[in-house]
Amino acid sequence: MDDQIRLMRERGERLREAAQAIGITHAAKAAGVPYTTLRDYMNGGEMKFSALASLARVCGVSLDWIAFGAAGGSSSGAAEIQTTSTRQIVVPWYDNREDGLRIGRDWLQHAVPRDLSTLCLITNEGDAMEPTLSSGDLVIVDRGVTEVSGSALYALESAGTLMVRRLDPRLGGGVRVIADNHRYPPQDIAADRLDCFRLLGEVAWIGGVPHS
Repeated sequence: MDDQIRLMRERGERLREAAQAIGITHAAKAAGVPYTTLRDYMNGGEMKFSALASLARVCGVSLDWIAFGAAGGSSSGAAEIQTTSTRQIVVPWYDNREDGLRIGRDWLQHAVPRDLSTLCLITNEGDAMEPTLSSGDLVIVDRGVTEVSGSALYALESAGTLMVRRLDPRLGGGVRVIADNHRYPPQDIAADRLDCFRLLGEVAWIGGVPHS
């Protein structure tokens, strides 16, 4: 039993080292793991495989390294993160209000198979998109999408407010703006009124907000 506790603590320390390299809060957000769960893992608690796999991808380390440590000098552990910048990419906030989210490049390319240079972050506000999105959820937006070419989630700016809505192209060039929360009725925008909002891009990835 003592050996098992020691192994769990060592795994927790390796996970802590990897998460600290990109920011613990950022790691939790990007992996979709509650902050309290990540904290328990780092303190030596029992780890759920699916959550641990997501954390490893986000942090840019191998699952084997977290689980078993260095072996034969071939580990891709957290020390490698600090010297191999190509393993990570920083996704900026749309308004550049703070440092961007540092994410493992391999995980991001798998989760968001798009041009990584066109991605940015926003935070969803309000309940208009529930249950798809809750207030505070992290959203990655593809700024390379500059027009509504099909029904999908898009990030918009209207009257100085950022929002996420489902846009559905209409015959004649207009769009229907849809909130997934049925309390908010859809709005039809004619083609000659599309300047009432600015299209920021298409939503490429959404993640829940971690709870402290």
